Amino acid sequence: MSIDFYKEFGDLGYLANYSNHGFTVDGVYYKTAEHFYQASKFDDPVIIQRILDCDTPKEASQIGRDRSFKRIPDFRNVKLEKMYQGVYEKFRQNPDILEKLLSTGKEEIREMTTKESYWGVGSNLDGENHMGKILMQVRDSFQQEYQK
Repeated sequence: MSIDFYKEFGDLGYLANYSNHGFTVDGVYYKTAEHFYQASKFDDPVIIQRILDCDTPKEASQIGRDRSFKRIPDFRNVKLEKMYQGVYEKFRQNPDILEKLLSTGKEEIREMTTKESYWGVGSNLDGENHMGKILMQVRDSFQQEYQK
């Protein structure tokens, strides 16, 4: 059995990057993990501030995906690390949802977006599911931390 989520709504919505669970990294407040991830693509403070000022994660994503803005040169090489960092901080700083994540035990977590085969499961359920994998890695990190 697996834990399958899609978007930020419903009982499992807390797993989504769009969920309304803000956190602070290096003194900067991010409204969602999506805001953090999209801002991580840039070193231009003007673009970063535009992302931080977005009211919704969808707006932040639209700016972050805009190819007319110059991304940091090695973002492809660090994107999984940045996503992990954002997801980790989201759960570390929001104990209510950390408890929910930990309660999933060892179950597989899958992001059930069929239009995305890198972060989600893809149209034939054969996607890479990196979002689910990162959630499971974050869960494992906290489970190990709490066993000490």
